[in-house]
Amino acid sequence: MELLQPEYKTFISPLIDWKVLDIHSFMNNSHFEKFKNYKYAVKILQRLRNKNILRVYRCAFNRKNYYYLTKHSMNILGGQNNALLNDETIFHDAMVSSLCLSLKDLKKVVISIDLEHKIKMVNSQSKFDEIIPDARLVGKFNNHNFCSAIEIELHQKEKSRIVAKATNYLKSSIYDYVFYFFPDDRTLKNYDKILKEGVGDFYNQKIFLFTAPDIMNGKNSLNGGNGLVKGEQKSIYELFSYKNEPVH
Repeated sequence: MELLQPEYKTFISPLIDWKVLDIHSFMNNSHFEKFKNYKYAVKILQRLRNKNILRVYRCAFNRKNYYYLTKHSMNILGGQNNALLNDETIFHDAMVSSLCLSLKDLKKVVISIDLEHKIKMVNSQSKFDEIIPDARLVGKFNNHNFCSAIEIELHQKEKSRIVAKATNYLKSSIYDYVFYFFPDDRTLKNYDKILKEGVGDFYNQKIFLFTAPDIMNGKNSLNGGNGLVKGEQKSIYELFSYKNEPVH
């Protein structure tokens, strides 16, 4: 494989952190103006795909293309192989990346977001190894720092697993909060019922439930979602006092 041009390396290097991205996410993360041009970005991504530097996942659900690194290109970029995708979880990984990039736009609140593979890279003696969520969000709101686990549940898991994980989070001193995201209201309501029955109403003081239907439909936006926070109906934007979706 020929060496990557430095600007191409820079363009696709966000994949080391985010694992899998759609074209608009590449454009939004680029520091070069020419890569913010849709037609040019498509051309470069296709060229890199033809050279087997990138692979593409075509989502059957939202008909959107998501790009990710091969093992060889991961080594070229200096990333860790635990950032490589598993074919069995690729849709979930794509949704996690899209959702976390949308959360990252809450710049007044969010300081950093690390996905699961980045959390696992921390030394095994680290306190963060106790529980490994889909992502970890560190932020500051109303002059208070906080650390929140992020869980994206595309399908309802077994009741015992739901209750067991929630119980671990409630006992843990690592995370101040846990944000669960679901594709629809039905799944959110099912989890709320299961957690109330298995843990108690108090679960919602720490574990907040939200929907993110736009993300699941291939839009990099948390608009259209709602949530349940401390017994009140509240979206993620309302939780952090945003009146509208942040501008990229």
